[in-house]
Amino acid sequence: MARVLVIGSDERTLAAIAAAVCGLNHFVAVAWDEESLADALAKGSPEAVVLDIRGGGGLLEQLKRLLSPYEQACEAPRLAVADRDHTQELYSAYVSDFIFYPFETEELAIRLTRLLSRGQLSRKGKVIEARGLVIDLESFEVSVDGRQLTLTFKEFELLRFLASHPGRVYTRQALLNHVWGYEYFGGLRTVDVHIRRLRGKLGPRHEDLIQTVHGVGYKFVP
Repeated sequence: MARVLVIGSDERTLAAIAAAVCGLNHFVAVAWDEESLADALAKGSPEAVVLDIRGGGGLLEQLKRLLSPYEQACEAPRLAVADRDHTQELYSAYVSDFIFYPFETEELAIRLTRLLSRGQLSRKGKVIEARGLVIDLESFEVSVDGRQLTLTFKEFELLRFLASHPGRVYTRQALLNHVWGYEYFGGLRTVDVHIRRLRGKLGPRHEDLIQTVHGVGYKFVP
C-alpha cells in the first residue's frame, strides 16, 4: 500500500479518480485548493501524485503552482489524468506519465505501479553531503566526520529540509509549516529549541552549518 495524493481543481470531479486509486488498496489523500492540500500533506508525504487535468485550460500550471511550496509533493512522481481532447499539457516535463479518462482499472494499476517503482528507484542512494556532514535520505542516517548522530524524526526532517535548500533563509513560521505541518499549533519557539539541539549534536566544528539570520530565521551554509 502506497500513499497517493489525488489533486485537481474541483472536489466533486476528483471523487471517481480517488475511488479508483483507493480501490487498488492505496492510501489516498485528496486536494483541490490550498487548505485541502495542507490538510492532505499534514498526514504524510505522498509516494505518487495523481493530477486531474481533464479539460486542459492551464490546469497543469495551476496544480503545479499549488504544489510548488511542498517539497515532499514536488519530489514524488506524477501521473496526469487527461481527456483525449486536451493533450497539449501532456508534453510537459512535469508529467511523469499519463492516462486518458475514462480508464480501465487494470491500466491505472499498471501505470501507478510503474510510477511508484520509479519513485523508489530515484530515492535510493540519495545523499546530502556538506563539510563532513552526510545525510542519507534513504536510511534516515546522519553522520559528521564518520560519527553517527542520534536524531529525533523532527530533528532529522528539519536538518534535511534546511540542507536541501542551502543558502536560502527560512522564517520560523515557514519551517513550522514545512516540517511540522500546517495543523501544528505549537509556538515558534519549537523551531529554536530544535535548532539548538541540532547544533549541539553537530558539535562545535559543524554547528555553524545552521546559521541564524537575526530578525528573519535560519539558513544552511555548507
